[in-house]
Amino acid sequence: MVRRPRKVHPPTTEDLAFRLALGQRIRALRVSDYSQDEFADAIDVFRSHMSAIERGKTDLKLSTLRRIASALNLPVDELLRLESTE
Repeated sequence: MVRRPRKVHPPTTEDLAFRLALGQRIRALRVSDYSQDEFADAIDVFRSHMSAIERGKTDLKLSTLRRIASALNLPVDELLRLESTE
């Protein structure tokens, strides 16, 4: 069986705006309880990855999003309630 190359989907402007808004929300919610390094440890990611998440530079896996919400004591749907990303 021949494998086809993986499809690449470059992020749209809307995708980038959403990532940035989500990252800013995560940062705003964590700063009163955790440093970035402590939070990264709490959700079991590298600090550099946590930094990329907060700067909107990476596309989150659902499992990471769930761990973030759990560490912030929020349901995922509450974490995703963002101000307008447009």
